[in-house]
Amino acid sequence: MDSVQAVTKLAIKLAVGGVVLLLAGCGMGMDDGSKYGSRTFNSNGEQIYYTGRSQSGAAISYQGGTMHTQMHSTSCASCHGDDRQGQRLYPQFWVVAPPLTRHTLIEGGDDGHGDHQRYDKRSLKAAIRQGLEPGGEILNTAMPRWQISDEDMDDLISFLISDSH
Repeated sequence: MDSVQAVTKLAIKLAVGGVVLLLAGCGMGMDDGSKYGSRTFNSNGEQIYYTGRSQSGAAISYQGGTMHTQMHSTSCASCHGDDRQGQRLYPQFWVVAPPLTRHTLIEGGDDGHGDHQRYDKRSLKAAIRQGLEPGGEILNTAMPRWQISDEDMDDLISFLISDSH
């Protein structure tokens, strides 16, 4: 076998291996909220956080986010975690979603994403809908921009600033 054939075979093996890894990791770090299907939620905001759906059953739509987010249904918990402490994002492992706890959002705790002003209800709405920090800086584009009703937004924010988790 000549060197061209050997290189071609190696390239094919690497390409097939890459596709297999991509497909195998397709669900990594993201979910459609179905793992919470049998869970009872204490509030509409909690349900939205974990499932991306309101208690009425309507999906909360979004634009942007990671390529993986754009390909799959997602929720806040998909990136920010079940414990609201944040986590590395798939497939962009170098991006870490910040914690979404009362301490980091409105009490000024360190979220690991540099220094920013504390959030209030108005600035949380801007972060969720427009991807803006309290000072107007643009959040990482991995953060989806959510199209959410005012009522559902108020419920979600109440959950985020609660002492839950």
